Amino acid sequence: MDLQSPSILAQLPRPLHASTGKTRIGDVYSLADAKKRKRYEVSVAVDGEAINIYNVQTPKLVTSYAVPPQSIFSCRPCSVRRKISKKSLVQRQTYVAATKPEHQLKCFVEEISNGSSAPAISSSTTTITDSRSPTAFIGILPTGHDDEDEKDSFDVVTVHGDGRIRRLSADLKTQRWSIQHSEISKTSSTHTVQTCFLIDIEDARKALFKRRQDLAALALGDQMTDAASEPSILLVISHPKDAVSFALEDVNIQVFSVPTSSAAQEESQRLRHLQTIRVPGFKKINSNGLQWNFHPGSAGLQLSFDKGFFSIDMSQYAPSVTSQFTLDGNFSSVMRVSPQCIIGATDSLVAVYDTQYQSVQRSIALREILPTTDSNAPISFISYFAKLGIAVGTKGNALIAFDLTSLHSHSGPSLKRSRDGLLIDAIGRGIGASAGQWDVASKKHRSDNMTSSHLNSPERIERWNKLTETISQAIESKDADVFDRAVQTYFCPPGSPTTLPTLGEYVDPESTLFLLSKIFVVESSESKLDMTAPSSFHLRIVLWPRITCAWLINLGHLSPDNVEIALRRASKPHIIQPLPTGTFTQALIDSDPSMRRVNHVLGGSSAFTVNELSYALKYFLTQARDRSGALEETARAITNGDIATPTEELSRHLGSETATVKAIFKGLNTSLHKIHLHPLSSVTKSLRSNLARQELISMIHHLRLSLATGGYMSRFSENPPTPITIDMVTPPLSLKTITDLLTSAVDAVGPSGWISALPNVNDLDDETASTIAAATREMDLIADMRAEVSATLGGVEEATYLKGILREYLQFAEQVVASNTAGNVVAKVEEEPIDKPSHLIRHEKLNGADLLVYSRPGEGEDGVDGEASGKMLPLSMKAASTDVTRTKVKKSTGEAKVRSDREISYLRRKEAGKYSFEKLLI
Repeated sequence: MDLQSPSILAQLPRPLHASTGKTRIGDVYSLADAKKRKRYEVSVAVDGEAINIYNVQTPKLVTSYAVPPQSIFSCRPCSVRRKISKKSLVQRQTYVAATKPEHQLKCFVEEISNGSSAPAISSSTTTITDSRSPTAFIGILPTGHDDEDEKDSFDVVTVHGDGRIRRLSADLKTQRWSIQHSEISKTSSTHTVQTCFLIDIEDARKALFKRRQDLAALALGDQMTDAASEPSILLVISHPKDAVSFALEDVNIQVFSVPTSSAAQEESQRLRHLQTIRVPGFKKINSNGLQWNFHPGSAGLQLSFDKGFFSIDMSQYAPSVTSQFTLDGNFSSVMRVSPQCIIGATDSLVAVYDTQYQSVQRSIALREILPTTDSNAPISFISYFAKLGIAVGTKGNALIAFDLTSLHSHSGPSLKRSRDGLLIDAIGRGIGASAGQWDVASKKHRSDNMTSSHLNSPERIERWNKLTETISQAIESKDADVFDRAVQTYFCPPGSPTTLPTLGEYVDPESTLFLLSKIFVVESSESKLDMTAPSSFHLRIVLWPRITCAWLINLGHLSPDNVEIALRRASKPHIIQPLPTGTFTQALIDSDPSMRRVNHVLGGSSAFTVNELSYALKYFLTQARDRSGALEETARAITNGDIATPTEELSRHLGSETATVKAIFKGLNTSLHKIHLHPLSSVTKSLRSNLARQELISMIHHLRLSLATGGYMSRFSENPPTPITIDMVTPPLSLKTITDLLTSAVDAVGPSGWISALPNVNDLDDETASTIAAATREMDLIADMRAEVSATLGGVEEATYLKGILREYLQFAEQVVASNTAGNVVAKVEEEPIDKPSHLIRHEKLNGADLLVYSRPGEGEDGVDGEASGKMLPLSMKAASTDVTRTKVKKSTGEAKVRSDREISYLRRKEAGKYSFEKLLI
């Protein structure tokens, strides 16, 4: 399954200075009962333009705040929305840090009361004077206070690049404290703060401190606190200064505890240091485009960079890298979407990768993503909302969302997500293992990848490389004969260079899949009306080598499923979407309008799904209905005596370029035969889904025609509207096929379809008399089918009665056929004299009918009456046994020996003779 094309949530404003301006996007939180929760919203700060809040669940602009044109922001904004119950209003506070025109913090306050529709917007600003380092982080710290105005329910925490941490009141008018912790000061000369994370102590206990109870106790301190006044955990991540690249072990990860109370004066009470972490590194990382993310539920710290992704487990005593994912190409952005999966955007595609099994789970080509947006702009991922299953990012000035709900299967109302990253989902989608398996441009022997195809020797690899090279040349030159000769050279045994393996002989399926990947190609067709709609895929036949395709059809390998598997393997590492129903059949029809190819494939031993057969049935029914005009003209020509045969007139009307009536009805009857092999319940469901009511009625009429001309009942009492040719009932359908498919077609129309067949006469004018007549005939169709079924049952009853009369003759005939094997008959004929006839033929007349009576050898000769020689069954109801052969085979050794005359006479005497009536002639 491919990754769906993203949807546009909003068009973001462009920065005032397009060359130097930036757009920074942060999270929005809700605050209730001293608990901070992430909302389905994002806050967007655009340099020199505005600060906007967007809802990603119901895409819309929630609110917007204008800023001066010279404003330049230094970090992501932070927004808080809370309900103040005592005042019956909703308050939203949004914080940003600006470096120009001054180094200051801004707060925009928006209040909406229940009785007022217009919000009240105000702002406050505080200027930073004790540090010239830009602000790297803004976060909120719940305090648990519950005063009348609920003004002090949270504080604002900011972290500067030099490590200075500041705590302010919610309105930014009061600075609680500002310190540069001694642990940060030790490395402030060599490291700069990159980003920070504020975590609730409740979430930290579940994951981050799950195995470190000592750190949890140290975070709480000596004070006995309740749930409303518990501290928060601050993670500060620092990088080496002015380093183009650095190792992962050079990064400082410092963990602090921030108490709820802000009245403390000592450094350890304002900001308590818990530990400093260094993670063992693997290789140098480019400092450009780094992005950190922390997942509190799993205590996973993720680092994405231009070459891949690292996931660090922080809950262990010694944090270590649990998963890493690197590629040779460059990523514009990488983001975690589950414990084992990430979504990344490269210069050619956007894909969901499994970090454990190094595989591609979903992918979509970059050229198919939102053609209306800036095609050259890279994709940058911002946040992932797990409950909504969407990953939010930006492409140029567009805020986009990728739907990733298909990655996880939900069962019932439970919110627990099933495990992802299963091995079964990664098989065949590995990166680098088999991405170029069918790429014949490479001249190196890929013996490791070809072991499954039994190419485990240099000679076989050379033969395979020669085959792939020759076939590629044949595809480029459109030479089907070269293709066939290459296949015969590779697959035919050395003794017979033109005899390909037959059904039952072993043929490597991997090699036939390779042939199918060269014969078929998948193409995308984009909609010209809606450029944002995902492109659809269809099949096209590049070349049709006649001998190769006939061989694949006889083997049963030329089927829709095998073609889709072959194309999926040929398109690695990209993953194509599932081919729509009928794509395979339509590709065969488009490549050969005469329908010889599609009839050849349908008549073979390949397996087809019931939906694919329904599509073929629909096409053949449409073609047969479109030629109804030619059939009517043929009927009038026959009535006037202008033509000799219907086939000539049909060929004249239809022409030689399109399919003939014979080909159409051959495909129609073959499709009916194939679809009958499936369960009737699935056939009925497929017919109802894929065929229109008029097509179902046409199918019923054709089955009635096959029932009338199949020898199962007498012809219709009325004259047929069109001449019935032998082509319309070839190949013939069995009685069970006709009756089962008639039942399925009637059930597919359904009661509502039959009831709504006749239109309201009062609503029709005189010009629609023909429509009324046609609808009336459809209403009479059920009565006609009941009469036909009754006639058929009468024929079945008569056939059953006749079979009961002839039962003894049939049983005796089966014994004769079983006893007279081909070898014994040939040996017996060779022993007879040449001048002696093997049997006699007599001409008799019975009830006005001329009969030819064949008598067995040795009977009916020398004047013996025919009644005694062949018209009466033996009294024992047993067929005469075959004569004793001259040779015998010894069971112990298998040796062939010649019997003596004595032994032959003895065996003949032991056989019991047949009993019958004899007539004495005097």
